[in-house]
Amino acid sequence: EYVISIFIYGFPWVTFSLIISGNEFFSYSLKNFGTLVTSYIVIQIFCIPYIILSKQLKKIENFYFLLLFATPLILVLILNNFIFTNNDKENKISLKKSISVEIFQKNFETINKINSPSLALEKILKNIKNSKANLQIFAENNYPFLIKDLKLDEIQSILDVDKIVIIGGTRLEKDKYFNSLFNITSSNVDHFDKKILVPFGEFLPLRNILYFLKNISGPNDFTEGVKNRIIKLDSEYKYIPVICYEIIFYWKIINEYNFDSNFIINITNDIWFGNLLGPYQHFYITKLRAAEYNKPLIRVSNNGISGVFDQNGKILLSTNLNQEQNLYFNLIPNNEDNFIRSHFLLKIYLITILTFIIFLNLIKKNEYY
Repeated sequence: EYVISIFIYGFPWVTFSLIISGNEFFSYSLKNFGTLVTSYIVIQIFCIPYIILSKQLKKIENFYFLLLFATPLILVLILNNFIFTNNDKENKISLKKSISVEIFQKNFETINKINSPSLALEKILKNIKNSKANLQIFAENNYPFLIKDLKLDEIQSILDVDKIVIIGGTRLEKDKYFNSLFNITSSNVDHFDKKILVPFGEFLPLRNILYFLKNISGPNDFTEGVKNRIIKLDSEYKYIPVICYEIIFYWKIINEYNFDSNFIINITNDIWFGNLLGPYQHFYITKLRAAEYNKPLIRVSNNGISGVFDQNGKILLSTNLNQEQNLYFNLIPNNEDNFIRSHFLLKIYLITILTFIIFLNLIKKNEYY
């Protein structure tokens, strides 16, 4: 998992942690240990029968196992839940104000196949006018026209002062194309450009050599965004914007700029998968991130599955696949601690110990020859 996530274009789509994604009880592991260490714990659980029944294992080896693995995990639990959470507790503001939210799963065709972009925009504007929610969220690339100079007058002109619209679209700046999320108010348009692009989908690697594949990725490449992954919703709240499959990159989403954000918004479009398993797997990977980051998460997919998760990864609301649906709910953001820093340290510890054990076993094996 580590090699795939770091070296093979960082594509950690398959993770042993997914095994526990259907049970909120095990989200405690994700919250405290993170994705990689939780995957290791899952593997160890499946190895328990061998550990118990194997006659080759010695007591000293079991002792080393407990000392090197179990003890650090217990120590992390104690530090996370009794020491780190008490830091600056008096300075924390209790967030009580809820935000009325409506998400729109439009189930549009892909942008290049939409028969009438004008009709698609008309439907979007109608949803915005009729919605009573303060925060209205559409999916990735739901805006059907190319956006230049951050001009979204059609949407801004119908927004009340207390309304915010979030929608995905393609942005053009200085002959460069960006897959963007737009945060729109009546007076301002903020945006975030996707930083982790899909190879052969949003750009063609080695285009000069692999030019014969341009029919797959298109004639133009998207450009990676450079803005920090943070958007201020208002004077009180801020959120982490995530576009499509960026949500699987567990080590790239949270950083020093957005560590204390109140919730996550993930917009995506899984229509490429049709009725296959991809949208479901993508949905449950998103579920892992909510628990791992200890933050409420809103996922809006063009064709599904859209959903709302609490900070424990529990599914509060969800839609059906390949249907047009709206969901209305009240979001209560939080500012509770998350343990991303300890996840990183624990991951480094685990990799170091595993490398050390492999090295010792190689030495031991050589002694037999």
